[in-house]
Amino acid sequence: MRTVGKLVGLVATSALVAMPAFASSDVDDELAEMRDLVKGLEQKVDAQQEQIEHQSGMLEDAQKVVREERQQQHEKGTLSGMSEFWQAIDVNMSVAGSYAYNFHNPSTTDFDGDGFPDDVDGDGVPDSSNGSGAGMNAGRSLLFYPFHPDHNSFQVDQVWFDIGKETTAESRAGFHFTVLYGTTAAFLGQGTTLSRRTFDDDSTSDYYVHQAYVNWLAPLPGEGVDFTFGKFATPIGAEVADASKNWNITRGNLYNLLQPIDHLGLTASTDRHGCDRDAGVVNQGNLNTSSPDVNSEKSYLGKIAFAPNDMFSIATAVLYGAENATVFDIHANSDRTGLLDLLATFNTDAFSLWANADYAWVEGSSASAWGAAIAGQVPLTEVFSAALRLEYVRDKEAKTGIFAPGTSFLPIGPPNRHSEIYGATGTLAYELAENLTLKTEVRYDKVKQDTEGGPDEFFTNTGSGADDQVVGLAQVVYAF
Repeated sequence: MRTVGKLVGLVATSALVAMPAFASSDVDDELAEMRDLVKGLEQKVDAQQEQIEHQSGMLEDAQKVVREERQQQHEKGTLSGMSEFWQAIDVNMSVAGSYAYNFHNPSTTDFDGDGFPDDVDGDGVPDSSNGSGAGMNAGRSLLFYPFHPDHNSFQVDQVWFDIGKETTAESRAGFHFTVLYGTTAAFLGQGTTLSRRTFDDDSTSDYYVHQAYVNWLAPLPGEGVDFTFGKFATPIGAEVADASKNWNITRGNLYNLLQPIDHLGLTASTDRHGCDRDAGVVNQGNLNTSSPDVNSEKSYLGKIAFAPNDMFSIATAVLYGAENATVFDIHANSDRTGLLDLLATFNTDAFSLWANADYAWVEGSSASAWGAAIAGQVPLTEVFSAALRLEYVRDKEAKTGIFAPGTSFLPIGPPNRHSEIYGATGTLAYELAENLTLKTEVRYDKVKQDTEGGPDEFFTNTGSGADDQVVGLAQVVYAF
C-alpha cells in the first residue's frame, strides 16, 4: 500500500509540474500570434495613411488645376472679344519699285502732267500758261500707262496696305480699308494739281485711299446677302490697282482708257450655286469717283459672274448712269453713259488666261468706243514665268449730240480724229526669294488715226510725232 501511495504521489507531482510547462507554451504561441496580428494591423494602418496622404495630394493638385482653369477662363472671358477679332483680321501688304525707259528718249515737255507737250519748241519754257513744273519725261506714256510716266527714271510704284475682316454666318459684320503711297497714288486720286509730285517732285509721299467700306451679311435665305457701303474697288475688268496681283508691270489700254478704278456707294451681292450676283448704286461712273456726286442722279452698277469650277469663270458687268465714262467733264442729268464689260478666265497649273472686252457709249451722241484684250501666263519653272498681253481699242467720233461734231471719244487727240490703238506687252517674272519677285517688260503701242501727224501722236526728243512707241520696264515687288 505504501508503495502504491508513493507511485500515485509521483504521478501527481509529475502532472503538477508538467501543467505550467504546457500552459507557458500556449501563452507564447498566443502572444506570437497577437504580435503578428498587431504588426499586420500596423502595416495596414501605415498603407492607409500613405493612401490618404496620396489622395490628399491629388486633391490639392486637382483644386490647383481648377483654380488655374477658372483664372484662365476669367482672363479668356476678358480678352475673348479682342482675340476673336484679331484672329478674323486679314492683312496684306506689298512694296513695288520700278525703272522705265522710253526708247523715243522724249525730252521734258509735259510740265503740267496732262500727257501733252507744253514745250513743243524745246526751249525749256512751257508754251502754254498752265504749266506747273511737274517735270515729267512722259512722251505719251501718261495716257497709256499713267502709273509709269517718267522716262529714264527710278520710282516707288506703290506701298500698299490692306486690312479687313470678311463677313461670315457667325460674324456678320465686316470692314475693309486700303491705302497706298507712291506714283500710283499720285495719279489715281490727287492728280497733278494737289499732289506732292506737283509741288516738290515727290511722288513717293503721295497717298490714295482706294477702299474704305463696311459690310453686313444679312441673314436672308440661301447664303444671305452681303451689303457693302463706302468706297470699293470696281468689279469691272481683269486688271487691278495692286501691282502685286497683275501679270504685267503696266496696266493695259482697256484699264487706262475705258474702265473705272473704284466706286463710292452701296452694293448688295449674293453667291448661290457658283453664280455671284452684284447690284449697286454709286455716285459716279467715270474715273473721278472719289468726289461727291455732281448731279441729282446716281449711276448703277451690276455684275453676274459664273464659276462652275476652279478652272473657268465668266462674268458680265454693266455701269450706267448720268455720268460720262471717260475723262470729259459732263455733269448734266440727261447725258447718260454706259459701259458693258465681259470677262472670261481660265486657270490650270500649266497655263492661265483671261480675255476682256468693253463697249462704252454716250446716249444722244454717236460717240462710242470699244476694245478687247487677251493675256496669258505660262510658268516655265517653279520660279520663272512668262506673260503676254495683246490689245486693240478704237473709237467712233461724234457726229451729233453732246459732243461737238468730229470729237474723238478717246482722250488721245483733238477733234476730227477717229483712233485705233494696238498694244502688245511681254513680261518675264522671276521669284528671287520667297515673296520677292523681279519683273522685266517690253511694251509696244501703235496709234492709227484718220489724220496722221500732229501733237496727238507719240513724241520724240525733238518734239516731232511718231505713230508708235516702245518702252522697257523693270520692277521689283515684295508682297505678303
